[in-house]
Amino acid sequence: MTAVTPGTTTRPPRLFWRRAVAFVVDLAVFYSILMMLALPLQAVTGWNLGFYIGQSTTCEVTTDSPLIGEVEAGWPLADGETRTNQICINSSIGMQQRFFISTVTRSADATGSSRFVSIEIDETGKAIPLDISGASTASNILLQLLFLALFVLATARMTAAGRRTPGKAILFLRIVAARQAIPSFRQCLTREVWKFLPSCLLGIAVTVHAARNLPGVSTLASGEFADVVRAARDMQLPDFSALLTVGLIAWLLGALWWFGPFILWRGQTLYDRIVGCFVIRSDDGSAAVEAVSL
Repeated sequence: MTAVTPGTTTRPPRLFWRRAVAFVVDLAVFYSILMMLALPLQAVTGWNLGFYIGQSTTCEVTTDSPLIGEVEAGWPLADGETRTNQICINSSIGMQQRFFISTVTRSADATGSSRFVSIEIDETGKAIPLDISGASTASNILLQLLFLALFVLATARMTAAGRRTPGKAILFLRIVAARQAIPSFRQCLTREVWKFLPSCLLGIAVTVHAARNLPGVSTLASGEFADVVRAARDMQLPDFSALLTVGLIAWLLGALWWFGPFILWRGQTLYDRIVGCFVIRSDDGSAAVEAVSL
């Protein structure tokens, strides 16, 4: 047990690498459990929950796809260009998707540059219109936020009342409260919410931006195959500059939130300070933390 004299300014060590590795272990364990639950659900319902395990892609050249005439009409070849049409099948455990891909190669260029257009198709070979609605994009982001919320709840439950997550147990770490030594579930939950605050804010900001702006994207218009072909032919892309700016700002603020306290170490991260907790090694006494004066 580490002895600390009351009133001193001795601070707990950073334990940065231990904490980082423990987090990676916890995330891997949680993801593995979530994956084992989600894959059967994907296989039974056909829902795309974003888990692609054992993914493989096979492609075959096609000459009888119903989309060939449409792509040739919407994107006629220029001199020195050739076209290759393929049907590709992306397979993973519980999921299978089919795509029509038309690649135009300009052999006149020294580099042999190429462009392609791709769209998902059904079993009959017909194009499935792209869903570029804000609601669809927002729902995908909200699904990721749901997974994050489950991770937060699971981590808080495992670290409350003196318990530890698998990562913290392996790396000999423990969360303690400054006053009552053993943190409550409420403290641990508040701690995890504050810890992932930048990720939550980024998800919310992207969701709001998608709901407001993606329905008005004119490049892909209705999402029908003809519009996708036109966009590929004219090399048009939606303007995501505002979204990229929001993402960049969020990640910079996140870096300051997560790593700033470790650079200017004061004994706690910002989220630990807010809830009155410390992260210590398992062989350190919790009584020592009570005596720390910051």
